[in-house]
Amino acid sequence: MNELLSLAWQDTLTFVFIFLRVGIIFAMIPFFSAELIPRRITAILAFFLSLVLVPMVPSPLIRAEDINVLTLLVFLLHEALIGMSLGLAVTIIFAGIQIAGEIAGFQMGFAIANVVDPMTGIDAPITSNVMYITAFLLFFAIGGEHMLIKALVESYYLIPLDASFPQRSFLLGCLAYGGQMFMIGVKVASPIIGVLLLINVAFAIIARALPQMNVFLMAFPLTIAVGLTFTTFVISLLPLFMSGALAKAWEFMISSLGMF
Repeated sequence: MNELLSLAWQDTLTFVFIFLRVGIIFAMIPFFSAELIPRRITAILAFFLSLVLVPMVPSPLIRAEDINVLTLLVFLLHEALIGMSLGLAVTIIFAGIQIAGEIAGFQMGFAIANVVDPMTGIDAPITSNVMYITAFLLFFAIGGEHMLIKALVESYYLIPLDASFPQRSFLLGCLAYGGQMFMIGVKVASPIIGVLLLINVAFAIIARALPQMNVFLMAFPLTIAVGLTFTTFVISLLPLFMSGALAKAWEFMISSLGMF
């Protein structure tokens, strides 16, 4: 009887650790953290995924009866950090694409015509919403959710449930990868920025050469038309970009988990 109780407590402890890691990931990635998705649904999905993972991952070597409150808090913080690193790898990609849409919208003059983003609930240019939702759909189209679940399962073999606390290099790696968000935004929006800059320079030359011409009357609609055209071009290249970005995110997951 005591052995059965001990086994039940051990499985319960394993489930709690798994549920925290999975729950943190679900709370960070864009789809499950969106305001359109009820928090109860997200919690239920994380709960059942954790149940599925319990027999698949190695149990912690430490026994449940040997854990005190302080040790439990340390282990919970440990699992939360791992979940945050995995969730960060995916979130950075979508945040970078959203920044690219905001840059493009600002360059086209859409800064004063913001709409509410249904995913995040904040005001953003229409170009930002279009690129963000397109990237979200492409994430599922190219199997990004499979890669995320695979990384989650492999994380339990790279870092067991009772592994040591992360090193300082892990935290520095997360900060360095966080800076990629702005790099992604600039890379995605660079074609739009470049062509609109050339248009502005051309209109500046025209205004200098023909001061009697109302340049602003021509520049505004032309800027929007060219900007939307190149935005469509950038969106057509998003599948290729997303594949490369997810591959780099996968490398970050593996390298960051190896820093423990």
